[in-house]
Amino acid sequence: MNTSTPALITPELARSLMPRRADDAHKGSFGRALIIAGSRQYTGAAKLALQAASRSGAGLVFAAIPEPLHAPLAASLSEPIWLILPTRNGAIAAEAGKIIPTILADKDAVLVGPGLSQTEGTRAFLLTLLEHLRGEAPKLPLAVDADALNLLSKEPDWHKLLLPECAVLTPHEMEFSRLTGLPLSEIHSNREELATRYAQEWQQTLILKGAHTLVCSPQGECRLLPFANSVLAHGGTGDVLAGLVVGLLAQGLLPFDAASLAVWLHARAAELAMQAVGHPASTLPSDILAHIGASMRSL
Repeated sequence: MNTSTPALITPELARSLMPRRADDAHKGSFGRALIIAGSRQYTGAAKLALQAASRSGAGLVFAAIPEPLHAPLAASLSEPIWLILPTRNGAIAAEAGKIIPTILADKDAVLVGPGLSQTEGTRAFLLTLLEHLRGEAPKLPLAVDADALNLLSKEPDWHKLLLPECAVLTPHEMEFSRLTGLPLSEIHSNREELATRYAQEWQQTLILKGAHTLVCSPQGECRLLPFANSVLAHGGTGDVLAGLVVGLLAQGLLPFDAASLAVWLHARAAELAMQAVGHPASTLPSDILAHIGASMRSL
């Protein structure tokens, strides 16, 4: 059991992790991020994650989305490259698994989960995706968020479906409860020890979201975000964080470092957004997106 005090995620640490950007670089220099997200009910989750990945500095952002989402999202987002997936009842259908090799080709990092829904077809697609990654792309970094976590939590020995040390898991406490089978009360009272233990047991980088978010590595390291902000108590802020994670992974950061930097940039952008808007209750995830650049500049 790891009982050491978590290291703080400080501006100095965040600054040391920021990807460098040479003036003579091109879009291929900063990675190709793939985001598999969205359903008819949760179109906004895909939009927020895609915008965050674009603002993270990733050179190219690809959106693998259910077909009904293409028209509204393409009308409002100019940057992503669209990969259209077959659907059933407004969510990704199981037969979308047939084109997984195509959508994964030449990608540098993948995010799966924001707004995905939990239909049987989506579950089948997710399991096919993970099987393909294990067999054909064992080194491809993967961020697993939201409904992908909820779907995994229903699978026996779910963590064995992931390749060791390749994924970043992004649960809040309720999702962490589903993944571990532990009651919320136990998690809330023992966050650091449990997050560190399960990151090691699952052999993945773990972001346990909440006030003073924790980032834990498969090796037992733990980092703590030293400030909390009720701005982040809005639906959609987790989608922004997930988009930042995959964008930083695509730029070549290791999972533990990508997670740590994303958590800091996300929280700092939330603080700056609150200052601009005037009150945390009225500061929305879209406001956080608009302040990611200022968060980076503050480093």
